[in-house]
Amino acid sequence: MKKKYFILSIFGLIGIALILYYSHNKRKSIYNYNTTLDYNYNFDNGNAQIYKLKVKHDSIQIPFIKNKNLTTFLKVNLKSTFLGKFYQPKINIYFNDKLISEHFEIGSNGVRYLNISDVLNSNTNKIKIITQNSVLIDDEVSLYVFKNSTLKDKNILVLAPHPDDAEIAAYGLYTTYQKNTYIVTVTAGDAGEFKYDEIYKDSLTHYLQKGKIRTWNSLTVPLLGNIKSENILNLGYFNEALAAMHANDTALVKTHFTKTYDINSFRKQNISKLLDSVKGTSRWISLVNDLTFLLDTIKPEIIVTPSPNLDSHLDHQFTTIALFDAIKKTGLNQGQLFLYTNHLPKSESYPYGNMGEPITLPPNFDTSFYFESIYSLPMPLSLQKEKIFALDAMNDIRLDTDYLDSKKAFVYALKILKRNTIGPQNDYFRRSVRSNELFFVIPINKISKIKF
Repeated sequence: MKKKYFILSIFGLIGIALILYYSHNKRKSIYNYNTTLDYNYNFDNGNAQIYKLKVKHDSIQIPFIKNKNLTTFLKVNLKSTFLGKFYQPKINIYFNDKLISEHFEIGSNGVRYLNISDVLNSNTNKIKIITQNSVLIDDEVSLYVFKNSTLKDKNILVLAPHPDDAEIAAYGLYTTYQKNTYIVTVTAGDAGEFKYDEIYKDSLTHYLQKGKIRTWNSLTVPLLGNIKSENILNLGYFNEALAAMHANDTALVKTHFTKTYDINSFRKQNISKLLDSVKGTSRWISLVNDLTFLLDTIKPEIIVTPSPNLDSHLDHQFTTIALFDAIKKTGLNQGQLFLYTNHLPKSESYPYGNMGEPITLPPNFDTSFYFESIYSLPMPLSLQKEKIFALDAMNDIRLDTDYLDSKKAFVYALKILKRNTIGPQNDYFRRSVRSNELFFVIPINKISKIKF
């Protein structure tokens, strides 16, 4: 009998080990890179002040810096514990009776960056660091301090490849600096999932309606951030078509799903008078001409646009490439680019951690990635709550119409359960409703240094 129980125990332990191994591999599979590598950023081109600090008894003395409009990162070297191979390592930062929590990849080892901008912008000279599912393996840390650009009263152009990209990346920025801000969305969003099949069985009708409703979203949601309707425009180009347009800059390119060449089927929803001067067709040269007109008219001092290096979506990359072509055409050489990423190729789970936590630096291993500064825009809780409603007003971010079919609703619930057991959800509410918005800053006259 004892032998029988012993054998059962052995098989039980083997079973538990296999389950843990499977869980570990599944949870790590959400990262498309080796999580034991150091993040590798080249700060030599930037204007960061760098301080070498020591961790003593879990505490760090922070230098006093008079300027309080700062973006700051703490470079640490961490190692996951055994539990960190199954759950995200977390670092808790305590200061002035406040707590900031920041998460990293499951199984992460090496150099990572903590966003402690809130610390430097407060009146404190000391922080306490408590790790969870990880340990610091070096008591020497580096502090990188960037002085934020002044955005008040600046002309700001926010470029969104698709409806919802402006809100995901920069709702806080455009709401905070609404006075002279323009929101320009490049495409109608007429592609992607066959999301509303419970309503539209025909694919052609579905994608026409999807493009129509998403265009309407892009024109109305910025009103929640008090952007003037005259300053909101959707150019109506086709989703997933910008790369093909760029490949032959004079050729007409039709939409993938609705098989039309006429961008006016979506563009006609605009009410801004800016539409009177953009007479585009679905050609690359037309898109560049539209952006050239907008640059000449708006005269932006800050342009918020996707990073062509970090953002993996082709429409995002080619939105910024079209902008660069337009900048060269106009000869614009003043102002700054604020580069964001909504689709990190190394992991669609980034930013890691939970809603309300800081966005810190993304995984990067290429020292040729060029930037001169980093801007972390603080998002108070009231603004985070507003951003939730702005995202919820975007139809494509919300749950689809599966609820109309009880069987599909049940299957969808099982998918959510499975996804939660493997790792954190990738929805934009978790990923973008944070205590800050993050941008890499480059002077417009140095875009030639951006290699992609």
